[in-house]
Amino acid sequence: MAAAEPEHVAWISERQLARAWPTIRTAFLDATANANEVRSNLLVSHSTWGESTWRTYHPADVARVAGAIADGTAELQPHWRSDTPEAKLLDQRLRRKNLPGAIGCALLIAVPLAIIIILLIISWNDSGSSSPSYWH
Repeated sequence: MAAAEPEHVAWISERQLARAWPTIRTAFLDATANANEVRSNLLVSHSTWGESTWRTYHPADVARVAGAIADGTAELQPHWRSDTPEAKLLDQRLRRKNLPGAIGCALLIAVPLAIIIILLIISWNDSGSSSPSYWH
């Protein structure tokens, strides 16, 4: 009996994986794949700007786990899902934790912008006044 030739498989990107598992949080796609024994390949690319790495996933395994997620038999932590009370609590904590950074970024943009506007207004008002050299 001759050995079967391997079939060509179009591996799935992480973006496609996110579409296949919409209830899984993006940050936990790889953890979900590992916990449910989804075959993956680590790909590496070298360029002028350095090394890039990304994973691709086997489509049959992704489909199997999608079915397991739908029927509740997949190996998952509650906070990996986006539709559980634990996930909503995690979202609230992250928003609270990131609030000072968001305020800092807003100030970093608003303060220089306000200074530029004030300087433009001052220079615009000064350009219309008469020069002191004409005064006698």
